[in-house]
Amino acid sequence: RIHEHTAVTGLDRRAPVVLRTAAGAVIADRVVIATNAWAASLRELWRRLVAISSDIVATEPIPEQLADIGWTGGEAISDSQQMVHYYRTTADGRIVFGKGGWGIALAGRIPPSFDRHDGRAADVEADFRAIYPGLGSVAIAEHWSGPIDRSPSGIPLLGRLGGRGHIFYGVGWSGNGVGPSRLGGKILASLARGRADEWSRCGLVDTPHPGALPPEPIRFVGAHVVRDAVVRNERAQRAGRAPGRLDVLLASLAPAGIIPNPPSE
Repeated sequence: RIHEHTAVTGLDRRAPVVLRTAAGAVIADRVVIATNAWAASLRELWRRLVAISSDIVATEPIPEQLADIGWTGGEAISDSQQMVHYYRTTADGRIVFGKGGWGIALAGRIPPSFDRHDGRAADVEADFRAIYPGLGSVAIAEHWSGPIDRSPSGIPLLGRLGGRGHIFYGVGWSGNGVGPSRLGGKILASLARGRADEWSRCGLVDTPHPGALPPEPIRFVGAHVVRDAVVRNERAQRAGRAPGRLDVLLASLAPAGIIPNPPSE
């Protein structure tokens, strides 16, 4: 039985697990936590995850302009910046253009601004205009956002929550979840069913990941300082200027670039 739009407000970690909701509770012998960025608020995982935004804009339909530049095959594009751009066309001839890492959540709490934020959308639009100056007259029709669960290494986190044999988790997809989540689903299914096979014994299970994130509020403040340095670095390089030494140093503290999955509106 699937209960959609039912928020879990509490998790009793004893066996059997009790998941509390506003209207009742669910009791289960085993639980799989696969809540992506929302898992960053769990005490066992909050030093291993940070929730960041992935912001995206969509143009009005421009099939004629796309034909003029030869972008007619539905190709998807991403770059190698630390705050990665990702973009593609749609069936009705729009360009959807996104960027990961603008917004950063405090202590794993996902704010309402992670659904939609006019200021971040304006920054993403400015990057779109810089990359496609020939489309300067094209209007932006929509914008939206969504959260990403970023791990320090960018590698997914799978295993037993706090070492418990009845609560399992698969999180930390770092914006690259479409492919790896198929593998993660096989691993979690074997763990939840108590199987001893190639999936439950996979090297990703319960692997200690180096580089635990600093505690709050140091993480929140530091992440913004590093992010702003990355942005200044990128803009200087785009303008053909040498970035400042301090910005280069601070930007080097950022994790490797991410390729976010476009959030669904």
